[in-house]
Amino acid sequence: MSRYKVEFKGTKEGVTIYCLESAEFEEVLLDMAERLKQRAVFFGQSKVRIDVGSRQLTEAEKERLADVLAKNSKLVLTGVQTSAEKQSEASQARRRGETDDLKMENCKEGRSIVIKRTLRSGQSVHYPGNVIVLGDVNPGAEIVAEGDIFVYGTLRGIAHAGRNGDRSASVVALRLAPTQLRIASVISRAPDESALPNQPEYAYISEDRIMIAAVSTKFAL
Repeated sequence: MSRYKVEFKGTKEGVTIYCLESAEFEEVLLDMAERLKQRAVFFGQSKVRIDVGSRQLTEAEKERLADVLAKNSKLVLTGVQTSAEKQSEASQARRRGETDDLKMENCKEGRSIVIKRTLRSGQSVHYPGNVIVLGDVNPGAEIVAEGDIFVYGTLRGIAHAGRNGDRSASVVALRLAPTQLRIASVISRAPDESALPNQPEYAYISEDRIMIAAVSTKFAL
């Protein structure tokens, strides 16, 4: 079971924070504050919605959520949502015919290289396509790809996806903690002394910033 009490997920509207329903409200507040401190540099001033699941919060509790958000990030809160409200919105969208069908334009093709080993300090990979590493990328190692970068291990080196300007490229890792992260011409780096994530995450561009989101739907209802 994940030790996290909240989960961050990037959406086309910004960021959604999902609150684990089995966690106590005080645990949610503490974990949200800690996670925001670690990831605030990635989120910037994006819009955020907090999904509290089936919880029935008082106005005072909603204000406490907003206060934690304001004190630990520059995210702009657009609302606190329950699972019932979310299902109601989805039903209304279906009645209006606004379903999100999978479209092929959201899928990408291209050549890829698979590296079945750990990249150590001083080693680098430059490839005109997607790079897949079945191992870790240690500090001092570098991956530069024209497409996406997938690391089935811990990424702690330098990663540059979309080298030729592809802003739709992404960087995915089982543990994402790079010393420097770049997608197309947008550059970011991990916060100093940030905790190593214990779940898969991916990085992508949103509103000219690099965003980090969990590769997970376990909190979505």
